[in-house]
Amino acid sequence: MNPQLPRRMTQQLLAGFALLIVLMGGLIGDAVWQIGDLKERMRDIVELRNRKIQLATDLQEASYNRHNALVYQALARDAFERDDNFQQYIKWGYQVGLARSALKSLPLDAFESANLLRQDRLVAQIIDEQERISDLAARSLMDEARARLAADLRPLNLAYTEIVEALRRHERDLIHAALEQTQQATQNAISLHLGLGGVLILLALVISETTRRLLRRHALTIYEQMHQLEEVGTRLEHESTHDPLTGLANRVLFYRRLGEAMVHAAEEDFSLAVMYVDLDDFKQVNDLHGHAVGDALLKAVADRLHQVVRVADTAARLGGDEFALLFVGVQETSECPPLCAKVERKVGQPVDIGGLVLTPACSIGYALYPRDGNTLDTLLNVADARMYQAKRARKAMRDK
Repeated sequence: MNPQLPRRMTQQLLAGFALLIVLMGGLIGDAVWQIGDLKERMRDIVELRNRKIQLATDLQEASYNRHNALVYQALARDAFERDDNFQQYIKWGYQVGLARSALKSLPLDAFESANLLRQDRLVAQIIDEQERISDLAARSLMDEARARLAADLRPLNLAYTEIVEALRRHERDLIHAALEQTQQATQNAISLHLGLGGVLILLALVISETTRRLLRRHALTIYEQMHQLEEVGTRLEHESTHDPLTGLANRVLFYRRLGEAMVHAAEEDFSLAVMYVDLDDFKQVNDLHGHAVGDALLKAVADRLHQVVRVADTAARLGGDEFALLFVGVQETSECPPLCAKVERKVGQPVDIGGLVLTPACSIGYALYPRDGNTLDTLLNVADARMYQAKRARKAMRDK
């Protein structure tokens, strides 16, 4: 009896085994290629989207600083100070243009193109309004300039901020979607190759084990990158909504929380208070002692404001020496003056900065929702007006 298999069957088995090896080699090559392609795509997506998020953040910061420069120009009484603020206005306008040009130079999808077109239309209106206000300030028509700031320019700037914020949200959503797709594709590739490896013969099992180890190594790399990307996304989210110097909420986050609190207050029928806190004579601190001392003073004031608010409340730095507080559950207008006095006492405690003792002072204006207004702009305008009223009263008492 011939123990050998028939030659034709042997050839078929060898052909089948060779085909099996070729298929497994193809599977291994395909797995390595897919993982490398996923890593490359993810890196490109992360770099491009993060670049766009950073440019959107720079654009929002420059727009905010340009608006502030115009505000200070309208508020300044000294001609040299107005000229200095006008130079700052020109500088930040140039930065806005740089950020927008950089965004337009990148590959854009339909939403991004539409967003930039909306920015273009709104920027044209903002620039026209800013030029009119700057011209009024240059001609010392301060009351008319301030009126246009509050009535005409402020709504345009808020709308522009929301458009830029929508662009940032869009980029973050695309990053999250890409991560989910990458994770799903990786899981599918792992399941497919491990499933096929379970039915192979001894040689195929050796090849499948090698494939499994290779996939696992690359999968761990992808998971580590995904985890790092999530951490970067969380950090970018925090940086875009918090003041880098003091760690308090910034203007964007404060407006968002105020809007959410107003909706909740309307549904649950309770009140809330908004306070504008402006440090008095802060410019003199910078002029006399330098910006490092000024920054240290801002940090100390921010810490004290953070201590005043509760967990449900919000303390924010709106920019420069201007802060804002949101108190939830303040039921009566009569509660606001004592609360303002408490904030003034807390802020007014002496601050020791490297042996230099400073005693800060502040002017505070408040507004109560819904008594003083039921819209965000109305509340902010009332609080802003009361703050400047308090500042004028403090200055009048000091000049006596």
